[in-house]
Amino acid sequence: MHLCKILDMADLQISNLTFQSSHDRYLSNRHFGSLDGVRGFCILAVLWHHSQPSNMPLLLTRGFLGVDLFFILSGFLIVTLLLREKAKTEKISLRKFYARRALRIFPAYYGLLFVLAGMYGLWQFTSASSAVFFTALPWYLTYLSNWSLIQANGLGSMWSLATEEQFYLIWPAIEKYCKRVWVYGSLGLLLVINQCINFGWLDSFFARLYGQPLAPHLEILDATFTPICLGILLAHLLHRSRSFSLLFQGLGQRKAPIVLFSFLLVLLYAAPHDISGWPRLLIQVVMTLGLGSLVIREDHCFQSVLKYQPIAHLGQISYGIYLYHLWVFSIVTVGLQILQSRLQIPIAIPLFVSGSLVTILIAELSYRFYEMPFLNLKHRFSWQK
Repeated sequence: MHLCKILDMADLQISNLTFQSSHDRYLSNRHFGSLDGVRGFCILAVLWHHSQPSNMPLLLTRGFLGVDLFFILSGFLIVTLLLREKAKTEKISLRKFYARRALRIFPAYYGLLFVLAGMYGLWQFTSASSAVFFTALPWYLTYLSNWSLIQANGLGSMWSLATEEQFYLIWPAIEKYCKRVWVYGSLGLLLVINQCINFGWLDSFFARLYGQPLAPHLEILDATFTPICLGILLAHLLHRSRSFSLLFQGLGQRKAPIVLFSFLLVLLYAAPHDISGWPRLLIQVVMTLGLGSLVIREDHCFQSVLKYQPIAHLGQISYGIYLYHLWVFSIVTVGLQILQSRLQIPIAIPLFVSGSLVTILIAELSYRFYEMPFLNLKHRFSWQK
C-alpha cells in the first residue's frame, strides 16, 4: 500500500514535469507554425462564400464562419504577445503596440479607400454608387462601419476590420492597466452582452436604436465579439501554468485537432440554416478548442498540411486578399456573365477559381511592393530584442 502511494506520487511528479516542460516550450515559441495555414484555409472559405449562390447544400454555405475563426485567432495571438511582453518587461508599451498595428493595417486599408475615392470622385461623381460611397466614407475612415446601415459597393466586408480595430483600440489598455480579476470580469461581461445579441434578446432594442428594421450586414448583432473574447480567454489560459496543464491533458494529444475539427464539420452539417443562438456559440467554442490544439504543441497531426508553403503563404497575404476580393469578384462577374450569355454555363465555380486567382495575384503584388516596406519598419517597435 505504501509502495503504491509512492509510485502514484512519482507518476504525478513526472506528469507535472511533462506539463511544465511543455508549457516552457509553448512560452518560448516565438512563432506558431500552423497559424498562417489556418489563415490560408479561412480566407479560402471566405472567397468560396462570396462567390457561390445561397441555394447550395447547407454545409457549403458556411464559409462565412471563416471570419469567426479569424477573430478567434486574432484575439488569441494579440493577447498572447501582450501577455508575454508584460511577463518579460513588466509592462506593455501601448505606443509600440499601436505603431505595429498601424504599420500592418493602415497602408493597404487607407490606400484602397484613397483609390476608390479618386475613382468615384473623378469618374462617377454623379452616380448613385458614388453618393453611397461618400456617404459611408466617414464610417470607413473611422473604423465604425460595423455599426452603420450604409455599405458601399465592394466594401461590405469591412465591418469585420472595424470590429478588429475596435478590439485593438480597447483591449490592450485593459491588459496593461487592469488586474487579472478585472480582465476576466470584462471578458465575462462582453460575452454575456454579445450572447444576449446572439440569442436575439436585444433585437427590439437595436431596432428602436436605429429607428428601422436592421440591415442584414450588421454583423455586430450576430455575436462577432464573442470569438475575439474566446481567443483572448484561450491566450490567458495557455499563458498560465496551471490552466495550461489542465488543457494540455485534452488538447495536447497529437490527434486532438482531427477529433475537434471533425466534430466541427458535424456541427456545421447538423446546424440549421440560421445558426444564431446555441449553434453559433457551440461552433465558436469548438473552433477555439481546435485552435488551442494547434498551438499547444507544434507536432500535431495537421502540422504538414498547415505548414504546406502555398497554404501558409495564402495566410501571410490573407489581409490583402480580404481587402480586395469583393471588388475583384464584382469585376470578374461582369466578364463571366458575358460568357454565360453566350455559352449558357453556370458561373459559380469559374467565379471562385478565376476571381480567387486574380485576387491572390493582386494581394501578392500589394504585399511585396506596397505593404512590405511598411512591415519592415515594425522591428523598430518590437519589445522582442
